[in-house]
Amino acid sequence: MFRILLLVPLFLLAVPACSLQKWSQQADNEVYSIIGTKQKQLLGKTPAFDINTPHAKSDSNEIAAIHIIHSSQASGGQTIDLKNALDLAVDSRREYQDQKEALYLTCLDLTRARHDFTPIVTASTQPSLDLTTQQGGGGHFKTTQRESNVRSRATFDLLLKSGGKLAIDLAHDIFEFYLGGTGGTPPTRFLAAGLSQPLLRGSGQVAREHLTQSERDASYAIRKFSRFQQSDAVAIVTSYYRILQAKDRVRNEYSNYRNLVAFTERATELAKDRLPRFQVDQARQDELRARNRYILAVESYRSLVDKFKLSLGLPAGIDLHLKDTVLRDLEKIGISPVALGVERAFDFAIHNRLDLLNEIDRFEDAKRRIEVAADAFQPGLDLFAGIDLETRNRAGRSSYSNFDVDTLRGRIGINLDLPLDNLDARNKYRAARIAFERQLRALSLALDTVHADLRSSLRSLELARQSFEIQRSALDLATRRVEAVGLLIDANRAQTRDLLEARNDQLAARNAVTSALLDYHLARLNLQLDLGLLDPLKPRFWAIPPDFSKIPGKNRRPADVEPPTNGPDSLQSPEDLFGESVRPS
Repeated sequence: MFRILLLVPLFLLAVPACSLQKWSQQADNEVYSIIGTKQKQLLGKTPAFDINTPHAKSDSNEIAAIHIIHSSQASGGQTIDLKNALDLAVDSRREYQDQKEALYLTCLDLTRARHDFTPIVTASTQPSLDLTTQQGGGGHFKTTQRESNVRSRATFDLLLKSGGKLAIDLAHDIFEFYLGGTGGTPPTRFLAAGLSQPLLRGSGQVAREHLTQSERDASYAIRKFSRFQQSDAVAIVTSYYRILQAKDRVRNEYSNYRNLVAFTERATELAKDRLPRFQVDQARQDELRARNRYILAVESYRSLVDKFKLSLGLPAGIDLHLKDTVLRDLEKIGISPVALGVERAFDFAIHNRLDLLNEIDRFEDAKRRIEVAADAFQPGLDLFAGIDLETRNRAGRSSYSNFDVDTLRGRIGINLDLPLDNLDARNKYRAARIAFERQLRALSLALDTVHADLRSSLRSLELARQSFEIQRSALDLATRRVEAVGLLIDANRAQTRDLLEARNDQLAARNAVTSALLDYHLARLNLQLDLGLLDPLKPRFWAIPPDFSKIPGKNRRPADVEPPTNGPDSLQSPEDLFGESVRPS
């Protein structure tokens, strides 16, 4: 019975010393430390990062699907500005949370790879009770205890970054150790220690390849997440701007509709003495068309708001209103030419685009894997050494406390493994070469894509600038035209159709001015994104344009810094565009 009681402490050792929440916190601390360190190395800053959600500390068994259903049916009103929208995207946007968790999991894998090169201690115990059953008198069976023991084992393993491995194995019987041999036969080997070190195949860089790749994968994940933050911020700003554009269109359409209602009433009065009836009908038709355009504009606005709520992770039932102060800010900022050429922009992007830096580093990974694959063709030449410490019974007692020198055995030697069958090595090496060729093409494609994106972004920016100038001039002309035609109608020198056309042109110009203004600033943000220059953590990054002329770069030519003009002489002729300026004779 006494021996059985000795099992109790062993079972207690199996109970986790920490709660599940503490284990999660331990993982968080290690992963967040990795993320912070790599952010500092790669980005030069350590923005706050965590993957906590409102349900992070809740028991999963206490979260029912009905709670999620009820939360999605929430209602009420909320008014936000652009900064609030960006903050909501960080806190509630589902795609944003997915990206944070993807980064976390990648760095969590790195903790495993690092752990492989730290001392690993394991322990196990095997309590047993051997019983014997005998048949006694009267046909009854009698069970008696024959032997009990608790075999315990502890191991210490250390994987070296040179490819070597140190292993220590300790095994003994607790009853034999404490009770002096009252149990069964003690273990033959009490302590075993061994060290092995590969000298050729599997040594050095090859041995730590998994750790190397895990470290680099974590760096790629840091850059990928930071790049996502940039692109996601532009996506939120774009959606916000398009809603503001839709709001402005709703206002313009409503104002136009009310003006047409008033004009129709006026035309009806004028038709009593001097205005032909068909002109009143024309005014009525335009009034109905304006009413229909307003209804469509309202529906378009509501659809954009519903999609925006979904992208922000807000319940669809919330009545969301967006402040348009940012539109007034952009109107004050205006637009200006960008003094930046394609080649200088491309040179800057190569050193600052995070996704492009990942492609460049993956190209280096592919080259390194060729060397790793080639290592398999080398012969295996391992140096090993070890000692064994044994115990022996003497007169039925264990010698745990009295080891003989004869029981200590040492060994040292070299193990040679000749690579006679190289099929697997051959296939892996060939696959590594093909993977390298693929990565080379992927890098080439990434560079060409970035180059093309920059060309497109610069053209889009200049197009939006010229369009804004044109539409602003068109709005001034349309406004003067509406005023002039109104005076002519009063003097009975113009028809209703003239004023209706002038008002329609004025409405189109107003909508076009707002569209061109927002297009310009979105094109500017996309250019910053293509350059790798956008910082979504910077206050009011959407309204403060950088000075593109100060972007460093080689091959800086006058064409890279002179701002383009938009005069009539600046237009490129079709012959120059198609390369047909000089026709063959």
